[in-house]
Amino acid sequence: MNILIVEDDLIVAKHLQYLLNGFGYDANDVATDYSTAVELLNSKVFHLAVLDISLNGYQTGIDLAHHIRENFKIPFLFLSSHEDIAIVNAALQASPHAFLQKPCQKITVYTAVKLALKNYRLAALAGESDQEDKQDSTVIKDALFIKEKHMFTKILLADILYIRSDDNYLELHTKKKKYTIRETLKNMLQQLPANYFFRVHKSFIINLNAITSINYIHVMINEIEIPITNDNRNELLSRVKTFS
Repeated sequence: MNILIVEDDLIVAKHLQYLLNGFGYDANDVATDYSTAVELLNSKVFHLAVLDISLNGYQTGIDLAHHIRENFKIPFLFLSSHEDIAIVNAALQASPHAFLQKPCQKITVYTAVKLALKNYRLAALAGESDQEDKQDSTVIKDALFIKEKHMFTKILLADILYIRSDDNYLELHTKKKKYTIRETLKNMLQQLPANYFFRVHKSFIINLNAITSINYIHVMINEIEIPITNDNRNELLSRVKTFS
């Protein structure tokens, strides 16, 4: 799981990197200001952002949080040493998924990350339910339409087994055939319901209902082996019922 650190104090940033990498995350990208953070977000897929409230420059971590919420739809948590209630209240208006107080301790960093990921998943599920209530009943929610020649073919989401990325193209593998479209995995993931589809690898999204087995390095869908990172495996196992 890739984590973006946005912190203008490089000593604090390095300490955070050390702790997060020690937990098994990939926290190799650090931005010290708003514009650098946006450039990184546009160039790479991140699964969590750790944002210092105060940053160098005119735009703050709060501004960046609003930008992330509007454009990237990933969880974020605030990092701060502020005891100013007005600033903290302004930060809370951005609805962070967790809050981490400086100086950072190992257990508080671990807890904040887990809490942010959990709160994001719960908010996504609640938001999806709200959207279903608000959307007009004529909107088709359970299918995608893929352009083939001069028409659009309907593909039921339930029929998609997995999606594989090949640069700027995606292969949608269904129960009957494979479709190839020009799209990124990141954009596709944002169009799919989070409670049914899960990104197990930088190149693969799977339909959770299609899983037939899971081991330490693969998810099996029928006879197809799909790679899974260790971090994603742990998160996936937390979302399914397992017995031993």
